[in-house]
Amino acid sequence: MIKLVATDIDGTLIRESSSVLPEEICDLIRELRKRDIYFAAASGRQYMGLKRLFAPVADQMLFISENGSNVVWKDEELYASVINPNLIKEMQEYAKHFPNMHLTLSTTKAMHSTGSDDLSYRKMMVDGYQNDMVFDDDEDGTKLKVIKMSLYCESGIRPYAKEIEDYWQGRLNTVVAGAPWIDFMKPGTDKGAALQFVQQYFQVKKEETLAFGDNHNDLGMILAAGEGCAVSTARTAVKEAAKHIVGSYEEKGVIKALQELLKKQK
Repeated sequence: MIKLVATDIDGTLIRESSSVLPEEICDLIRELRKRDIYFAAASGRQYMGLKRLFAPVADQMLFISENGSNVVWKDEELYASVINPNLIKEMQEYAKHFPNMHLTLSTTKAMHSTGSDDLSYRKMMVDGYQNDMVFDDDEDGTKLKVIKMSLYCESGIRPYAKEIEDYWQGRLNTVVAGAPWIDFMKPGTDKGAALQFVQQYFQVKKEETLAFGDNHNDLGMILAAGEGCAVSTARTAVKEAAKHIVGSYEEKGVIKALQELLKKQK
C-alpha cells in the first residue's frame, strides 16, 4: 500500500525549465490526498517557484526543494540544511574561473545569482523556473543563509562536471542536476535524505513510498523508496537503481503510473 509519492520535476514530470504542468496532475494530487496519500514535489528548484508551479494544489502537498536542502508542508518549514559560509566564499571565487557560467546561491527566501546583464538567463530563471530572484554580481554570500549553490552552463555542464566534482569532493555534496546544472549541498544532503526525513516525520515506511526521477540528483530518492521508478529518458545509473521504468514526460509516464496506482488502491 503506497502512502507517499515523490517525483522529480524537470526532465521527469515536465520539460526542463518549463512553467507548464500536465493538465491531469492537480486532480491526481487531490485524489491522492483524499486517500491519505502524501504527494511531494522533489526538485532542485526553489520552494517559491514550486509553490507557484503547483498553485492550485500547493496547500495539499509537500515540497522537497533545492535538491533536498529544504522541506516544506503547508507553508511550514520542516527542514533546512545550511552550508558553511567559508565554503560559500570559496565557491564565489572558484566560479570566477568559469566565465561561461552563472553562480546561484539559494536561501529559503530567494535565489541570489550572478548574470544580471544576461537577459535570456534572467528570463529563464524568473519566467521559466518562476523563482524569487536577486541578481547581484557582487553579492557577499557569507551574509546569506545558503542552503544550496549551483553553477549553470547554457552549453551543458557535463564537460566540466568531473573537474568540479573532484575539486569539491568531501566538502560538498556535488550532483549534476540537469543538462546545464551542477548543484552543491551540505554533505549528507540530497533528495534521498530529505525523503527519509519525510518518511520519519509522517511515519511512512520505505516500502510504502513511490518515487520518480531521471538524473543523478534523483539517485538517493530512488534508493530511499521501496518502489523507485526511472523515466525512459533517465541517466543509465538511475535506470539501474530503479525497480521500474516508466514513460518519459512526453509520454506522461508519471501521470500514467499515478493513474494506475489509484486504480489499484481503490
